[in-house]
Formats: sequence, structure tokens, C-alpha cells
Amino acid sequence: MKTIIDKPFGLLTIFASLLGIELFIFYLLADSGLLPALLAEDYSFISRAILLIYLCASLHVMLVSYTLSIEGNDLHQGATDRASGSNVQRYFSLLRGTDRDPEESGELLIDVLDGRCRGQYRFGYVVADLMLKLGLLGTVIGFIFMLGALVDLNSIDINVMQKLLAQMSGGMKVALFTTLTGMSSGVLLNIKYQLLDWSVDNLLDDVRERTYRYKTR
Repeated sequence: MKTIIDKPFGLLTIFASLLGIELFIFYLLADSGLLPALLAEDYSFISRAILLIYLCASLHVMLVSYTLSIEGNDLHQGATDRASGSNVQRYFSLLRGTDRDPEESGELLIDVLDGRCRGQYRFGYVVADLMLKLGLLGTVIGFIFMLGALVDLNSIDINVMQKLLAQMSGGMKVALFTTLTGMSSGVLLNIKYQLLDWSVDNLLDDVRERTYRYKTR
């Protein structure tokens, strides 16, 4: 995977491919009727909220991957000597202009570069955890709907029992659908942000290597 990331906009290509696969899976689910059925059965609307948050977060991941791809391109194409707004170029600009010990300054600036790169998506882990929590909230709401149907049980008539079972089944569907949506979306989004973490680690390793070459020239 490192070979792909080191190519121009390689990281963006990886996440664009993942997004394409996800959209294709969504199309298959919609075409088979599973996705409309899931959304129709979830009358708590939590599944819709989770999917909307997941879509926005995925677009944010794409934006961050584009930014990090530019950082990697500046480093691998030797564009660190030109003035630019990228964090990598700013790092080398500060490194050239420092009067302190190059070793100490380099480590300090590496920490700053690390914070600025990860700061672009650090809040994403909170969003991934939020989707898991929303899935659990939907589970609780579904069980409330299911148990609330027992309040209307006044007799053991067959028609009343059928209605009761239908209401309890609907509450169980809400609980299961929201749990499935929240857990799957949260796990997938967490994986995406872990990939961003890995790409930043890879970028910082390359920056340290380039810094070493810069100091020994």
C-alpha cells in the first residue's frame, strides 16, 4: 500500500476506490429493496441520521485525503524549497530559518507537523463513536416501542394479540436495524480514520528521512 500512497494523489485514489465500492454496495442494497425496507421499518429515523452522518464524514475523509496527498506530493516531488501553504513546505521553511540546534528544532517541528496533519481529522473519531452511540440509542428506543405495546393489552382476544405481536415486531426491527446501521457505519468510519493515521505516520517517516538528508548535505 505504501507504493500506492507514494504515487501522486495515491492516498486520494485509495479512498476514492473505497467510496466507489461503498456506493456500489448501496446501489445493490437499494436495488434489492433491502435498504428501502430498512429505512421504512425504522420509524425512529435514527438509521437515516446515521447514514447521513456517515456520508458527510466520508466526504470529510476524502477532503483530508486530498490535503494529505498534496503534502506527500510536495515531499516526494522535491517541492519543499518553494514557498507554499502546505504543512510540509512550511516545516522545511521553518527548519531552514531556525537558529537553534537542528536536531532539537527538527523534532520540535516534527511534533508541530504531526499535530497539524492529525488535527484535520481528529474529531472524526468522535463522530465514529457517536454513530455507535446512536445505534445503541436506537436499540433502547426500539425496546421501548416493543414493550410499550404491552400497555394496550386488555384482553387475550386473538385480534388484540395479533396487533400486539405486530407492534412488538416493529419495535424489534427498529432496535435491530439501528444497531446494525450504527455499528457497521461506526466500524467502517473508524477504519477510514485509522488509514488516515497510518498515512500520516508514513508521511512523517518520509519527512524525517528527508530531514536527515537535509542536515547531512
